[in-house]
Amino acid sequence: MKELFQIFRVWDVRLALPAAMVSLLGDAMAMVALTLRVHDSGAGPYAVALLLVCFSLPVVVTMGLVGHVADSVDPRLVLGAGGLVQVLACLGLATWNGLAATYALVVVLQTGFAFANPVWSSVLTRAVGDHHVGRLVSTQQALGAVAAPIGAALGGVLVELRGDSVVFVLDAATCAVLLVAGLAVRTRVAGNGRTAARRDDATRAAVSFLPRAGLAVVRADRVVWVLVCAMLPFVVSLESMNAVEVFLARDELHATQAQFGYWQALTGVGAVLGAVAAGVLRADPTRLRALVVALVAMSLAQVGSGLAPTLAWLFGFGAALGLANAVSNAALFAVFMRRTAPGDRGKALAVVNGMARTCTMLALGLGGVGASTIGPRGSFVVAGCCGVAVACWAGWSLHRIGALRAPGDAPAVQAARESVPEPPDLRKVHFQQGR
Repeated sequence: MKELFQIFRVWDVRLALPAAMVSLLGDAMAMVALTLRVHDSGAGPYAVALLLVCFSLPVVVTMGLVGHVADSVDPRLVLGAGGLVQVLACLGLATWNGLAATYALVVVLQTGFAFANPVWSSVLTRAVGDHHVGRLVSTQQALGAVAAPIGAALGGVLVELRGDSVVFVLDAATCAVLLVAGLAVRTRVAGNGRTAARRDDATRAAVSFLPRAGLAVVRADRVVWVLVCAMLPFVVSLESMNAVEVFLARDELHATQAQFGYWQALTGVGAVLGAVAAGVLRADPTRLRALVVALVAMSLAQVGSGLAPTLAWLFGFGAALGLANAVSNAALFAVFMRRTAPGDRGKALAVVNGMARTCTMLALGLGGVGASTIGPRGSFVVAGCCGVAVACWAGWSLHRIGALRAPGDAPAVQAARESVPEPPDLRKVHFQQGR
């Protein structure tokens, strides 16, 4: 509790975390509304997959430029411009509801997000210092986990009662709150000698949209590289169900629009508990062990969701998945940020986000194939089994390099000293899984 008070003594934290919570509430409402809009159009699983591709594509395309901007441009400028783009995109979604317009506006919305998100993470972790990064991350997770279920439930209910336009107007208002907070931050870019020495290379990488500098930062630490190598195939196994979950709930278990929102809300309730649990993790080896356990738990919850006989079972597995997901996110992000130099965090986050979203697009394609061939239930079961395999590989790899048994906290930054085993090849696996 004392550490929590300490991070809230920082102006940027007091300003940003409540604003981010409000914005996440709006995002959760909008996500449910968008999914229901595309599903109810009758265009099928591939249309939902394409919607989710639109969420990922801007992050992938801009990751080189975003990484350079995040570590070199005044945060107020980036956060203000990114927030304004998101506000305008939400108002556009409230005005036009055709599929083509929806896809185009989601791309615009996510472009604003792609630039703003790494900047927020870099600013806040720099503001609190490395020692408090773990508490900051768990607090962010907890606030987001509170906002997400409320937003998801409201989104489903509002769509059913008033249509989706009102949801997007409300989301625009929440983006405006975050925009104002971004204009008021005090933390500035903190360059270092290494960053300045690579400025020309970073600029060339930005122009070509190739994140060379960010990739070099990620590969420089063996623990971070293992986490990234494990994360990418796990993203494929987990997020391939994003294109399938609405069909599992609506078509297989006959959920109403509101009940679909409740399912998303209960997943968020589980995330609240997971974020609170993650807050007690102190040492990096402990965080890594919790991460491996959480990856296994998420995968088993996917299998259970695919086998769920009733909505009640689906709701229960959703809550379990949310809990495990919050623990894994908090543990992974805390370790990642502590082991990356402050002046390199923007570019490192941008390249990791970009690679993850690339895997998301692959996952969504597999999700569409799975929904059309083995159905929503089979897709969830196969995806969960693949996730267990990836989690086991991650645990073995971290144990092999000594990350799970090292005493105390790991240093903030370490050079790579040994090679990392290759992640399992999931390209030949036909499966899927959900933002």
